[in-house]
Amino acid sequence: MPSSLYIHIPFCKKICTYCDFPKVLYAPSWAFSYIESLLEDLKDHDGPYQTIYIGGGTPTALELPLLGKLLSALEKKLAPNGEFSIEGNPDSLSEEVLDCLLSHKINRLSLGAQTSHERFLSYLGRTHTFEDVRKAVSLAKRKGMENINVDMMYGFEGETKEDVEKDIEAFLSLDVPHLSAYSLQVEEGTILHRKKAKQDDDLAASLYEIIVPALEKAGYRRYEVSNFCRPSYECKHNLTYWKDEEYDAIGLGASGYTNGRRYTYTRNLTRYLHDKALEYEEVVSKEDDIKYYLTTNLRLADGFALDAFKARFGFAFEERYSKEIKQAEKEGLLTIFGGNCKASEKGLYLLDRILLLFY
Repeated sequence: MPSSLYIHIPFCKKICTYCDFPKVLYAPSWAFSYIESLLEDLKDHDGPYQTIYIGGGTPTALELPLLGKLLSALEKKLAPNGEFSIEGNPDSLSEEVLDCLLSHKINRLSLGAQTSHERFLSYLGRTHTFEDVRKAVSLAKRKGMENINVDMMYGFEGETKEDVEKDIEAFLSLDVPHLSAYSLQVEEGTILHRKKAKQDDDLAASLYEIIVPALEKAGYRRYEVSNFCRPSYECKHNLTYWKDEEYDAIGLGASGYTNGRRYTYTRNLTRYLHDKALEYEEVVSKEDDIKYYLTTNLRLADGFALDAFKARFGFAFEERYSKEIKQAEKEGLLTIFGGNCKASEKGLYLLDRILLLFY
């Protein structure tokens, strides 16, 4: 059985300009119906789960009675010492919300801060200031929440080296054990896309080259392309995805992977509440499974164990792909050493090139 469960809460008080996740503006009647629906779905998921992750949307936008009702049901599905994560916005994290989270065994908090610059926060449609981020982190720590992640975003049109250096300084001052750094993607269907915003991949790559050494110098290990942590603070739930292990998922637009089957629920709220319609379903072939495995595992700084690959797929990676491996090594993109295969430093910047060699 999958050891991880993802739950999607699509409600937001305001829609951010860059967001392409399934989301709707908060409405109490919709939220009530949605949580009742999730509670029904949970009856078919026994657990116990080693990790549970509530994402969004903005899960902390839920009114406290609804949030408490959901968490009360979920905590019963959590294994002893399991990781129980929730996403939240800094301006929706009150003392009452934190008390609710902690009373229901939430032990990991992920805050969407994005940037410390007011002009970029406005560009993204965020409703908080960086001072709100500081207050939220301080309050969470004071309440006893130790495992905190803060999301940073970079690659905004017009962003400079000095801008990202100031962001790094601001985010490091929060003194949290986990930081995520994501390049802005202008996705179809978003407000930024409709406004014809530009996505500058070359700019993003140059800023990423500043972020990585700065965070590593500050004691954060890059364990995945976009994720950095202090020792033992890796996100266990997200490692389930990156190691291409199976996981359950419920909620609007949520994607899961169980029994060799990948699925994604509809992004239409009315359809979801009516019959939990699927938007996508695939029984994964062995060849596609290999592609998924390489796509996710090579994002990890440690890559994957050759023994684990052979146990899963029934053949030796280094034998079947000897030609491709030699080419990747020649280009300085891949390293095989000590029973492990991983992307080199250069390869982590050029993952698409590595995957093209093996596909």
